Order: sequence, then structure tokens, then C-alpha cells
Amino acid sequence: MPHVEIRPATPEEMPAVAEQGSRQLALPISMFDGVSPEWTMCAFVNGELATTYAFWPLQLRLNGRVASMAGVTQVSTHPAHRRRGYLRAVTRRHFEEKHERGETAIACLHPAWDAIYRRYGYGLVHERTSYRVEPRQIAFHHPLELAGTVREVDLDTEFGLLVDVYRRYREDRTGLIHRGRAMWDAGPLQDPPAGHRRTVLAYEEGGEAQGYVVYHHGPGLERSGPEANQYLRVMDLFGLTPAAHQALWSILGNYDSVGEIRWDNAPADDPLPHMLVEPRMLQASTRGGIMARLVTVEAALTQRGYDRAGELRFELVDPFCEWNAGRWCLEASPEGASMRRIDGEAVDLRLTADTLASMAVGFLPASRASAAGLLEDVANASVLERWDSTLRTLHPPHEAEHTW
Repeated sequence: MPHVEIRPATPEEMPAVAEQGSRQLALPISMFDGVSPEWTMCAFVNGELATTYAFWPLQLRLNGRVASMAGVTQVSTHPAHRRRGYLRAVTRRHFEEKHERGETAIACLHPAWDAIYRRYGYGLVHERTSYRVEPRQIAFHHPLELAGTVREVDLDTEFGLLVDVYRRYREDRTGLIHRGRAMWDAGPLQDPPAGHRRTVLAYEEGGEAQGYVVYHHGPGLERSGPEANQYLRVMDLFGLTPAAHQALWSILGNYDSVGEIRWDNAPADDPLPHMLVEPRMLQASTRGGIMARLVTVEAALTQRGYDRAGELRFELVDPFCEWNAGRWCLEASPEGASMRRIDGEAVDLRLTADTLASMAVGFLPASRASAAGLLEDVANASVLERWDSTLRTLHPPHEAEHTW
């Protein structure tokens, strides 16, 4: 029998962790910079690195409240060691430690395949929306009188302008995280591809920024004729007002040398489709985004914000994190929330950990979960209305990162 050891990597082992992760995930090894050994959990088989796993300590907004989160990343297993259960053992150890220490109640990740992580209790909590639009299609059916101006931002002296707009935007949101400078530099402010240029613009009124956009543009479109062969990629765009959105998109729509504007992560409630004369020309498409796992359900549900009061009684089926399993009562209100065990008492419904994660973050309403057959033993129709109301978020979940 092989000797299997599940533990964090040592500082001396970190180059091997980065090398394996880079090879197995087909990512630049530079993407593994900055990970501390204590943020890893790996499987070693007879002393040989088999599975890599890391997690960034992050903070995210849950309906306006700040919650701690482990941003799971760099998950890989060497081909010679696959299908042996090592990732399961590593994930289990990570969850056990976070629960026992009371450090982090939620884990999130960008899944290669949803099916891999659903078996560990992860649920989908966000969808990405992509646009592919010709600049000439940026035309507004209700043009606004713009009281402000658009100008270029000097990142060397005005980086704080971007941080301020982002902080104000995320204040009452769900899913957006706190960005350190390294995340800015590796994400929206990363260097553009060869031959492309980066531009940062801000919309201001009365000397105060109300929005900004970061984008790259340059050649790369395949064209058989004389059409514009450049494309423009939006890296980050946040507007605090309708005027900010129209002003920034008007600038993007004026690039005559650009044949296509691409944005790969517009929020679900982005106002642009409702502003355009022909929103179909955005060619909007959606795909799965991040997944979340409630590692310690009591702490996770009491950290998020609630706009309405409600009492939710449920039985949670959670064989992977058995400390969560059982019957619970969540008492929520705008002032805060509390939870207690009610084993042996009546409940509203029964559900699994992945379904609860999708519902708790405001992505999947209880009524839709029930229609999909994801809820069991629902007491009556009014239960679903109460759950929908209590778990509703002011904005749909949105995750805007490039880096974890």
C-alpha cells in the first residue's frame, strides 16, 4: 500500500507545486507566484507530489456584508496518480481545518467541470455574460444629457481613483471581493498582448469619478475584406450612474478601426442591454461562473446580509461535511441573523449542500430549485415564497476577477 500524506507544502516544495500545477493546468508558471506554503494542501504519495491545491484568503460581499472566503485555486493531480481519491482527501482536510479553526466559512472556485466539485458540496452561484458587438451598434434609444466628462487616468498617480469607484460599486453587491494591489496588477491592469495597447478612462462629474473602464485594443480579427481588423477587450468596467455607463460605452463605440468589442464578464444586471437601440447586437451569451461551498453553514448564513426578515427551517443533507448535517433554523433580518439546531423539530424543506450554496448566495431562488426537483419534503407553497423573499439579494451575484 502506498504511503499517502496530506499536508501543506513546505517552502522548499513550492517550486515543485508551481511546476506541476503549471504543467497539468496548462497555465503560465507566473500565475502561481505569491502563494504562501500555508495556503496550500497537497497529497504526497511515497514522498512524491501527487495533488496540488491552494487557496487565497479573501473577503467578499454577500448582499452588502463582508464575509471571509477561501479562493480555491491551482487544483491538479499528476496523471500517474489520478482516480485514486487524493483530491477528495485534500479537499476534506482543507474543509476540516477551516471548520475546526473557525477561520473561513465559505470556499469558492472556478471549476474546470461542475461535476467534479458538486460531489464535494459546491453549488453554482454565478453566471458569466459575454458580449461580442460591433462599435457602430453602440447607439442609445434614450440618450442622456451628460453633465460630466471622460478623461484618461494616469495609473502612476491616480490608481486610487479606480479603487474608490470599485469600492463604492461593490458596497451593496454580492460576489465582488476585496482587491489587493497584486490582484489589480495581475487582473484588470495586466499588461496587454503584444501589439495591443491598454487604456484607462474615467467619467467624472463635478470632479468626482462616477465610473471607469480599462480595456486593451489592437489587431487580431480575421477579415477577408477591408473591414476593421482590430478588436477591443474590456478588462474592467464599473459605472455608478446611467450617465457613466453611456459616457464610457459611447467612447468605446467611437473606435472606427475596431471591428469587435469583447467583454467576457458583464454582470447579470448590466444596464447596457436596456440602453441600446438593438440589444440583440450584443450577441450576449452566458456560461457557468464560480461555485461556492458552505464549509460551516451556521457561520456562512449568518455572515451575509438580509433585506427582509424571515425564519427558514430546513434539514441539510451533507455527508461530506457532516458537522453541517441536520435540522437548522435561520432567523434573519436586516439587523443581522442567527442560527440554531432544531433536530427533531418540524422543518420547511430538505435539501443538499450544493443546492443550499446556490440559494444562499442569491443565485437560485427556492421556487426555481423546487421546480427543478432540488428540494424535498416542501411543507406547503407558502414556504417557497418565504424562502425566495428572505434569501433575495439586492443585486444578482457577480464575480469580476481574472486571477484566482
